[in-house]
Amino acid sequence: MTEIRSLGKIDIKILEKEYGKIQTDEIIVTNERINHIKGRHPEDFELFHKYGIESVEHPDVIIKDEKHEGTVFMVKRIPDTNLNVVVRVALETDEEGLKNSVMTFYRIRERNLRKLSEKNKLLYKRE
Repeated sequence: MTEIRSLGKIDIKILEKEYGKIQTDEIIVTNERINHIKGRHPEDFELFHKYGIESVEHPDVIIKDEKHEGTVFMVKRIPDTNLNVVVRVALETDEEGLKNSVMTFYRIRERNLRKLSEKNKLLYKRE
C-alpha cells in the first residue's frame, strides 16, 4: 500500500505564471519514491532527509523540465553542492485531487546545473 507523507507547502505563484492554475500548494512524497531515492541515490538519501523540506519550500532555483509535462527541478544550494528535487506539479488539467509530488532527489554539480538551465526554461532564481 502506498504511504503518502506531506513535505510541506510550495510557493505556487511562481509556477502559476508558467502553468496556470495549480491544484494545491501541498507537496508530498510517497514511500515508493523514498525507496527509489534510497535505491538509486543512496549517498543522497541522508541529504534528502535533512534538506528535503527546505529544498521544496525555499528553493534557490526553479527550472521547468521541458521534456516532461508539469515537471520542475527545484534546486537548493548548500555548502559544497546543489540539491535537485524533481517535482511533478498538480496542474488544473490533471485528475482532480492530486498533490504536487516528489519524483526523485539527487545532488547536482554546478556544471550540470548550468547545462540544465541552458536546455530548459528558468522560472525562478533567488537573488
